[in-house]
Amino acid sequence: MTPGEDRRRIADELLIASLRDRGIRVPRIGRVCPRCGGAHGPARATDAGAPVDVAVSVSYAGGWAIAATAAGRGAFAIDAELRALDPAARLRLRTALGDDKADAATWTRVEAALKADGRGLRVDPATVRLIPVGDDWLAHVPGRPGALRIQEVAGPAELVISLATAAEAASDRSMR
Repeated sequence: MTPGEDRRRIADELLIASLRDRGIRVPRIGRVCPRCGGAHGPARATDAGAPVDVAVSVSYAGGWAIAATAAGRGAFAIDAELRALDPAARLRLRTALGDDKADAATWTRVEAALKADGRGLRVDPATVRLIPVGDDWLAHVPGRPGALRIQEVAGPAELVISLATAAEAASDRSMR
């Protein structure tokens, strides 16, 4: 098993445990890319093959697999990155965002918003507008009606983790 396959297996186990906690009797996790149909797209949950009213999201950073679930099927995604980026990674994200001061937290906010939007990196990350609101952020993604609420959530000290939900949504979520 490759390291990537191992992290995916761990993430799926975490999601399945959370789905069982939510009363899903025969939870399964599948992935289908919306562009090519391959098995590498966003995670989706089913109960014995039937759709469930639970959103799931996964992110990988360093050796970590972060998994989250939320009631409903609305906009929901998580993203994680190592807090301490190496110079090459820092340059890549600053270039992608068009922001020479961007850090890992900025990137996770944008990436979580793009994942929750459903289009991912098919939207130019540099076009996402982030507006601070108290301890949270609002993300405006071009072509998406309404903002997404971005929250930094607790996790391992070496990671920064951002969670995106529809700005108006009440949150019933679980992270592992």
